[in-house]
Parts: sequence; structure tokens; C-alpha cells
Amino acid sequence: MTPKSILRNSLIATGIALTSPIINANESNFKKDRAAILALAGKFEITFNFHETYSTANGYEIKTKKYSEKAHELVKVVEDTDTRIVLQHLLQVEGDEGSMVVKHWGQVWTFEDKEILEYQGETTWKKRQLNTDEARGTWSQYVTQTDDSPRYESYGKWDHSMGLSQWVSGQTNRPLPRREYKTRKDYDILVGINTHIITPQGWVHEQSNRKLVKRDNKRHYLCHERGFNTYFRVPDHDFSVAESYWKTHSKFWKSVRAHWMALINKSNDVKYTRRINGKSMRKALHMLMADPEEKKAAAPEDIPKTLTPYLIKDR
Repeated sequence: MTPKSILRNSLIATGIALTSPIINANESNFKKDRAAILALAGKFEITFNFHETYSTANGYEIKTKKYSEKAHELVKVVEDTDTRIVLQHLLQVEGDEGSMVVKHWGQVWTFEDKEILEYQGETTWKKRQLNTDEARGTWSQYVTQTDDSPRYESYGKWDHSMGLSQWVSGQTNRPLPRREYKTRKDYDILVGINTHIITPQGWVHEQSNRKLVKRDNKRHYLCHERGFNTYFRVPDHDFSVAESYWKTHSKFWKSVRAHWMALINKSNDVKYTRRINGKSMRKALHMLMADPEEKKAAAPEDIPKTLTPYLIKDR
């Protein structure tokens, strides 16, 4: 019996489903890259863990309370065109009145991408051009927010050495994370390096972050933070509510995603306001979604009509 089959059998015996393929060392790097990205999809139990490790600013004391949460998430491959793979995360939350679904973040992976959308702060993103040498052999990871607006983008190479598949980004600017943007007003940008590691049980999103103050013509870091989001496969978990949600609303979100991509493709920067008359962009979009009972979907022109008022154009 080969070492690979011994590993596979031992994992199956412990109840771990290998829907993520063990990457074949004889495959081309491109095929191994694609296999690793596709292995990010599936049914998962997730643990989110973050903690500040040390202060880098005079007078700042690190937050000693660690952030730790658990959730169940379905990650679906919603587009695959060989050099571009789109993944959509769907949180399924269990409550007293049954399960509810939260459309979570999305990932767009592009091979040898020559345009990176970088976060500048104050809900503003600007494009950066990569030359052929910089882009060669790399994959960009463009991450979207719950309303499919931009969150962050970076690029890097997948490494399949030492029996491990991992992707490491460059330094990446991000808006404040959801766990802090309502409670923290003392920093403006989360600057981090993302590492995605494929494991026999699923995958890990490891983060090395610094919290940047960028205001009043001043720039300095407050502290360093470590994050580990662990995705453990749970093939027997019932995600029927999430599957039903996506079956009903996937066409709508595909149209929203296409509108955002068209807007980004024709602009050098993107800037928007979070709220208009107290209504968030996410809420405005959700009001357009089809009611499963009424079987009525938004007209194609309703999406740009809804999003346009939130966009800010330089004058």
C-alpha cells in the first residue's frame, strides 16, 4: 500500500472526507494551483480566532481579550473558466426558529492578473498595474464583501513543495474587519499578509496583520495581530437551507457581481458611501432580491439604478 493510500484510509477511518484532492506531484504547477483553489470549496465548520500580540505605538495597550467564534459555512464554486475561479461563501446560522443564511464573502481567483485593486482607506480603492514579470505564474485573490462590493485584492504564487499546498499574498490593505468596524475608531486600515494552506481536513486562512492609523496626515501602526480561520470539512452537515437560498438567488447575485466587475473594469478607482438616508447598500440590494413565493426577480436595470447613488465620483 502506498503512503498516499495509507494516509487516505486513516483519514477516512477517522471520519474525515477527502473531497479536497491530495495534490499530485506529477501534475503541472497550473493544474496543482487550480486543484488547490477548488479544494477551498465544500461544507465546513469554521473557527475564527484573532488576538493582538504586541503594541507598536506609545501608549497603546493591546486588547487581551481574544476573538473566537464558530460557524458553519457552505463554499460553492459559482464560476470556473480555467484561469478564473469564483467562490461564494454562505453562512448557515442555526437559531430557535430554524436556520437562516447570510451571504458572506466571495473570492475571485485570476491567473496572471495584471490589475490589482488596492484599498486606500475611506472606502476608496485604486488600481495598480503589474508587468508581465510580476504577474508570471501568480494568482490574484480578489475578495468581495457581502454586497459584492470590493474588499481587498492581492496576488502571490501557490507553492506545492514539502507535501503542502499554500498561497501567500503580498502586503494587503483591507477595510476594518466586521468583528471590529462598529466598535473600533482608533485605526483605519488593516494591513496584512494572507496565507491559505490546504490541509487533509480542509484548509486554513492564516493572517499576519498590523492595524494602521491613517488620518490627519499621520501614518503609524498601533499593534500586530494574528488570525487563524480553520475550515474543517463536515460532509454530513445539513446545508439544505443554504443550498435552497443559492438556488433561488444565485442569478441575482451573478448580475450584481457582473455589474461590479464592469464598473471596476472601466474605472481606475472605486469609491462609495456606506449609507444613504440611513440605508446601507447591502440592505438596498436585498430589497431587490426575488421573493421565493412571488417568483419575481429584479429587472436587469434595477441593479445599477440601486447601486449608482452610493458611488462617489471624483470631481
